[in-house]
Amino acid sequence: MTSVKISTTEELLAVLPHQLGYRLHDCVAILMVTDKIVGPVARTDLPDERDVMEAAANVLDSLLRVEPQLAMLVGYESVPGESRSLMHALHDGLLDAGVALIDHVTVRDGRWWGACCRPGDTLDGLRPEHLKGHPMADDASVPAVAEFIARGSAPLSDRTAAGALVQEDPVLSGGVGDELAKLWEEFCRQIDPENLLNAGDDDDHDKDEDEDDCTGCCEPGTCSWCDSWDESDEQDDDDDDLAEEREQARLALLGQVIARISEQSQQAQRVPELWARVLAPPGERGDVFEVSDVQVARMVRSLVNRAWRDALIAWLSPVMFPLDKVDDDSNALLRSHVPTGPATTQVASQVALRRLLQLARRVPDTWSHEAAAICTMAACVAWGIGNGSTAGDAVTRALRVDPDYRLAKYLGRMIEFQMRPRHLWTDVAA
Repeated sequence: MTSVKISTTEELLAVLPHQLGYRLHDCVAILMVTDKIVGPVARTDLPDERDVMEAAANVLDSLLRVEPQLAMLVGYESVPGESRSLMHALHDGLLDAGVALIDHVTVRDGRWWGACCRPGDTLDGLRPEHLKGHPMADDASVPAVAEFIARGSAPLSDRTAAGALVQEDPVLSGGVGDELAKLWEEFCRQIDPENLLNAGDDDDHDKDEDEDDCTGCCEPGTCSWCDSWDESDEQDDDDDDLAEEREQARLALLGQVIARISEQSQQAQRVPELWARVLAPPGERGDVFEVSDVQVARMVRSLVNRAWRDALIAWLSPVMFPLDKVDDDSNALLRSHVPTGPATTQVASQVALRRLLQLARRVPDTWSHEAAAICTMAACVAWGIGNGSTAGDAVTRALRVDPDYRLAKYLGRMIEFQMRPRHLWTDVAA
């Protein structure tokens, strides 16, 4: 990965939307730097004046867990002075925690005002020659931004548009839902060839029809439900014995079905040839990532195998799941289908994330386990490259459709407590 030097406030402001993936409005962003590495970036909407101190305390409690060495505060406002109270509270809190401030900047109407615009070390007031501030730099004039654009970066219009990246798109998801239904039918035939899971449905249906018209004292021979109560005690005893035998046989078959479910989950088709497309480098003329509805369905169904799911996350984001923990079978499949190997840079992981988000939008919420799986994978990769907004959005959707999806719960706690990956991308590359 080519390093890009960012040394001025103007350059940092230009890079910020590309790091977050969207343009900022009416909020405060805190860009953190540790060991000369930029990121992560925290962001909070501008609160009502009465809620400023509580909002500042919550933000500081979260971001100080990262233990940044430096930070830059940027207040985006539509009305002059709208961000001032929150900016001051965050500024004081960071200094009290021993975090040095790179700059304290206000952005409004396409212009910015920083420390260079203020007299002395004060946070208020402007020098006469800086009353109009500075125009925001054009992306084309900032080398660091040009590097992002070359990688395919194109910030969305706002936070809402960024959140939509992980939500189901009904225009795209219908065909995938149909293909998932077909795969599910095939799965049921494999685990339950005796159709045990549907046994007795017809009898129950007939009984329900009788019960609808039954008064409880029907004429003999007119209602099978009432007639069943007129049988002799001896017949009842025989029926009880027969029912018990049938129940025992049913339980035995049910045990076999459960065993088959576990076996089929472990032997789910891993489709490494399809996942190899997610891991492939982009072409020279841009990233072309196309998969059919049936291919998307097969890909997300393969994630029922947790070892395979975890192996894919490790290959997509080695800072999140160590590569040396990948099981041998999954590792062998991936190595045979992905000649370029796992993602070892943030750039490669970012490309993979864009593709995962495309897949996530095509999976219906109604297929909750599959939707939760692909969203959680995207969240892991996003968190690994420092994209907290996308990671949080993806975890939120995963837990909304499947509240018990365990990996999403764990990752949600990591995001809540700002637990960064233990490994660094420089370590992975080495």
